Amino acid sequence: MVTDVLSGPVLPATLLLGCMICWSVLAMLGAADLDMPGADIDLDADLDVDVGVGGATDGLSALCLRWANLKEVPIIIWLGTFSVIWWFISASLWSLMDSLWFDPPGWLWASLLVVKNIAISVPITKLATSPMKRWFASEKLAANSLIGKECQISSLQATPEFGQVKYKTEGAPLLLSVRTDGSHLAKGTTVWITHYDEKSRTYIVSATTTDAPTDDVTS
Repeated sequence: MVTDVLSGPVLPATLLLGCMICWSVLAMLGAADLDMPGADIDLDADLDVDVGVGGATDGLSALCLRWANLKEVPIIIWLGTFSVIWWFISASLWSLMDSLWFDPPGWLWASLLVVKNIAISVPITKLATSPMKRWFASEKLAANSLIGKECQISSLQATPEFGQVKYKTEGAPLLLSVRTDGSHLAKGTTVWITHYDEKSRTYIVSATTTDAPTDDVTS
């Protein structure tokens, strides 16, 4: 069984699944953002591009992302679902069918089998994530509309370099990447959003009270 999950066509899926498991553990411990860098996809902006030399390609890419439910489902949730499905499809097909004809597969056949498994896994992931869309349905909030709102630190701590908060909505709470205005705030601290940094796409937060819990930082 170990050799099966480490075989050529299954190895990429095994590596992705392992990475997602590690990421999930770190996120639960508050050491990693649930929102992956670059995970914010502005599909509406992509669909508004003029159809020209590159416009048609950009619009098609946006439509593909929308079709795959990446507009409604957070990318980290989508990737987690995809990694499980891709690994299961890859391991099952290799054990039951592919190994009978392609053992050892060689890099060329292994690559083709990987592409085949991905092509099978993506539509299944779409079906699996479709019921999740209502879980993350919430009113559209412009970045600047959150300024002045209160939220709560959800990572182990929030610092000028890293942090994450939960902002309550009518649907599932939003997980926002934040930075503090200089202080180190512990998990559970209630903060308010002072402004939005468009360059880094993060929110700047400040404690709502002067006696907010902080973590001591030694230089």
